[in-house]
Amino acid sequence: MITKENVYSAIIGGVVADALGVPYEFSFREEMQKHPATGMRGYGTYNQPPGTWSDDSSMTLATMDSLINGINYKDMITKFCSWIFDGEYTPYDEVFDCGKTTLSALENFRYNDMNPLNCGLTGEHDNGNGSLMRIMPAILYANAAELIPQEKIEFINNVSALTHAHPISQASCNIYRFIAEEILEHPEKDFKKLIVNGIDKSREYYDNNEYECFNRIYTDLFDMDDDDLSSKGYVVYSLEISLYSCYHTNSYKEAVLKAINYGRDTDTNGIISGGLAALYYGYDSIPEIWLEQIVKLDYIKDLCKEFFNSF
Repeated sequence: MITKENVYSAIIGGVVADALGVPYEFSFREEMQKHPATGMRGYGTYNQPPGTWSDDSSMTLATMDSLINGINYKDMITKFCSWIFDGEYTPYDEVFDCGKTTLSALENFRYNDMNPLNCGLTGEHDNGNGSLMRIMPAILYANAAELIPQEKIEFINNVSALTHAHPISQASCNIYRFIAEEILEHPEKDFKKLIVNGIDKSREYYDNNEYECFNRIYTDLFDMDDDDLSSKGYVVYSLEISLYSCYHTNSYKEAVLKAINYGRDTDTNGIISGGLAALYYGYDSIPEIWLEQIVKLDYIKDLCKEFFNSF
């Protein structure tokens, strides 16, 4: 059962972490170690005011807005296009960041009139984190709708495929889903155990030679040192950063700051970590001083409420 608290926590916790990471995007780890993120600040990489969220949150909100009316992939990708081409679902009605793979997929739909599920790129080098960053609403929806396991996998695969259609991107979204579901089903258990349990449940599908890229997640990820992790935009790296950051911290605040302070793709690593951490620790774990600075927070809350009421 999905609660209103689950929706607000997972979505807004992700948006806040995204906004925390925006000013630091592309910063090298050495810079972050010298001048680590400790709270909400502005300007930096994109010269945006404090509390400004990025494309990660915009696409998350667009996904959520579409699912209010059920599963309709044409509607969902149309809303993505409204974001990238018209500035909807943005803090200031304009887009200041977008991944190349995402843009190419949305151009396939807008200008080439392709079937939504054929728009996503399928190359090995198209496995950026652009679908994982926006997948949380689909996870919440799949569980609220009580889809059976295979339906969940197919649904998450399809939501990813609108922009990122390679099996690695789809699998990354589903591994993340297994962990989120553990939190939803067993909120009273230790967070570390839930992360491990979710990973273990995904083994049946992805712990094989076809998905060797997940070997570290299935073997020794949590025994690694910080220096063994990469914070670049490859989807598997972002999944590793988020799981590692959540596993090795004890609060929402600690988890998202740890993820961001690896540098490079700070906003996306933030939202992926923040969604899971807030889902576990709850809405009240998000520092009030951070929430107060989020642009259009009332709009985001209203959309979360409408999304929850649609279940």
